[in-house]
Order: sequence, then C-alpha cells, then structure tokens
Amino acid sequence: MNTSVNTWVKDSQKFAEEYPQIGIDNIFVFRTAEQTAQILEKGTGVVFLGFKECSWCQLYVVFLHDTAREMKMNRIFYCDIREDRLNNTEEYQRIVRILDGTPGSTLQYDDEGNPRIYVPDVTIVNDGKIILRDFETSKDTLGYETAQEYWNEERAGVLKSKLKEGMSGLDKNCNACD
Repeated sequence: MNTSVNTWVKDSQKFAEEYPQIGIDNIFVFRTAEQTAQILEKGTGVVFLGFKECSWCQLYVVFLHDTAREMKMNRIFYCDIREDRLNNTEEYQRIVRILDGTPGSTLQYDDEGNPRIYVPDVTIVNDGKIILRDFETSKDTLGYETAQEYWNEERAGVLKSKLKEGMSGLDKNCNACD
C-alpha cells in the first residue's frame, strides 16, 4: 500500500477518535508545529489549529469539514497546538510570528502581554500568502458558555460562507483540492 495513503488513513482514524462528531472518512491530516509553520510560510491549503480537549474546536470542525467537502477539498492540515503552546516551543513561536504579522488578523494577547494563539483557529493559505483567517470563537463568544449555544443556524451559515470564500481563493491545482 502507498505510504502516504496509509498515513492518511491512520490520520483520519486518529482524527475521528479525537473528534467523534467527524466520521472516519474525514479529510484531516496531522501536521507538526514545524510542518504547519512551513505550510503557512510557503504552502497552500487549509490549516486548522486546535486540540481535542477544546469543546469549541469539537463543534467547529464539523462546519469546517462540511464546508471543505462541499468545496471539493481533499484535505485539511491539522495541528494540535496544545503542547507546543503550553511549552512555548520555538515552533509555536514561529507560528505566532507568522500569524501575528497577518494584516487584519492580529493575535490576542495573554495575561503577560504576549501574542497567543487561541483556538479554534483556521488559516487558508495560497503559496505562502494568507488569504483568510478565522478565529471567531477564540476571541469573542458573545457571552455564550458553550459552542452549542453560540453556533446557531445563522452564525454557522455566516462561517460557512466565509470559509467557502477563502477556499475558493486556493489554487485549484493544489494538492488540497480535488
């Protein structure tokens, strides 16, 4: 069996275990923080930063996955940012520098005044140029305590439209698209 296909199957199984609302036929592929930084700097595709313990990420991936499927995407890069963020690794700091420098999508700051990636966070990048970032519920939940309360039909529709717009800006010859 092709190694990359075998890895992809293992990724989809692992992702389905970590995000039970997403089936095993999902399009998420795991990437390290270092690989994620490389994609953000030079690559093309959809990058999802999150972690399985985040209840907001658990619901967000459903909208992200459904939209990507509708747009005929064949993969979403996933980086579980939790440990790298907790340990403030060099790779995490590199991702912070990349994302904090994106016009219109400045990161939030932690209690010590340092830029910090809050999740869920999605970045759509085309040849190293960031064309869309969404971190809506990482910055303001409008006072809602749960993702289920927040993501009503209207908000979910707006999110999906925003994601579709970003995904439509990807190079159709990229390996993230069918």
